[in-house]
Parts: sequence; structure tokens; C-alpha cells
Amino acid sequence: MLKELQFAGDPVLVTGGGSGIGQACCAALAELGASLMIVGRTEAKLRETEALVREKGASAAVFVADVSDENQVAALRDDVERKWGRLRGLVNNAGDNFVKSIDELSTEKWREIVAVDLDSVFFMCRAFIPLLLKAKKPAIVNVASTFGVIGHPRMPVYCAAKGGVVNLSRQLAVDYGANDLRVNSLCPGPTLSPRVKSYFDRGIVPRAPTEDMVMLKRLAECDEIANVAAFLLSEAASFVHGATIIVDGGQTIH
Repeated sequence: MLKELQFAGDPVLVTGGGSGIGQACCAALAELGASLMIVGRTEAKLRETEALVREKGASAAVFVADVSDENQVAALRDDVERKWGRLRGLVNNAGDNFVKSIDELSTEKWREIVAVDLDSVFFMCRAFIPLLLKAKKPAIVNVASTFGVIGHPRMPVYCAAKGGVVNLSRQLAVDYGANDLRVNSLCPGPTLSPRVKSYFDRGIVPRAPTEDMVMLKRLAECDEIANVAAFLLSEAASFVHGATIIVDGGQTIH
């Protein structure tokens, strides 16, 4: 199995790679020998991830792009195709959240969150599947959320968008399985990412009840989610396809 976990320099692209789960995915994949393409909107954060990847002995390239913009995604695809010609793995991790009940939610904010959480997955998959099909044993991991399979108070747009990611991933698995392209969605439970930490610090979300929902009575660290994403991309998960992988410490079992 250790051999199947290795990427042997194959190129892998991670969106939202500047912090949190995305940064942890880059670190985990670097340890497994992948060449990382790190995508995000803030160059300074991407450079931090690049340095982390290089410390682990892997190669890295930084791309500043907003993946909720289809024109920027198209330009990113063209750049990757010129430099590498193919893509072994894709982690669609970019995302955001907004805590408002639907009667308080503006149309502008609805569209903004759907754009980054769901439209970006559509744009990236549409753009990069042709490059993935040029690689041997390619795979996509679309990062959704447990809130894509359950409801949660005052998060209608996030739950709707992440539910869309789960079902889009399932559909892509139906459409491309015969081409040997595996597609899975990954649903993290409460994770101590910088964004979630900021919710706690600002009092937007209380920490104690969030932890209490989890049977392990704690939040995930980002690398605990990233380790599963790296496994799903690797050949060690060669028969995992069209699955919704829930990594939540037992949040959704009760």
C-alpha cells in the first residue's frame, strides 16, 4: 500500500491552498511526492504554502486566481496545460461561508457564496477534466462539508452550495468512471481552520456547542482532513469512486 500512496512527482492542483485545509492538503501531498500547483487569491498566503511544500522536498508553483471567475479558471487551465500538459489530481477546496437565516440573506451574498463554493467546482472540473484524462489514474476530490448532507441553523446558502458539491461529484463519477477518472466528495466536520477560529473569536459561532455535536468531543485539525484527501487522490484508493466521504468525528451519526 505504501507504494500506491506515492505520487512520484505527478502534478496535483489544490485550490484554496493558502491556508487551512487547502494548505494542509498541499503539505500532505508534498510528503507523498506530488508536484504541487497551489491556487488561491492571496499571494502572500500562497507563498507560505509554497515554502512549506519545498521544505518537504517537493516542487511547487503558485497561481494567484479567483476560481469563482470562469475566465480566470480558463487562464489558469491554459497556463497549467502549457507547463505540464496533464494533471494527475485535483482538489477543489476553495470555499467560504456566511451565517444568516434566509429571511436575512441578500441575493448578492447568496450568489457570492454559491459562486465560490459551487460554481468554482463546476468551472474547475469543466476546465481540467481534459487534462486529467491525459494522466494515468487521475482523481478529483471535491471538498464539501457535513453541512452538505445535514442541515444547520442559519446556514442556508452554505448548506445548499455544499449539497450541490456532493451531488455534482456523484454525477461526475457517473459520467467519467468509464474513462478511469475517479471523483469523490470529502465532507469535513467541524475543523479548526483559520476561518472557523475567526468565527469563534468573533462570537459568530460558539465553540462549546460545536464541539459537543461531535462524538469525539473535539474539532478536527486541518491535517486530519488533508490526510484523507491525499489518500482519496492516491492509487491506494483505486476503487473508491462516487463516494461521499464523511470525516467528522461522529458529528452526523446521531
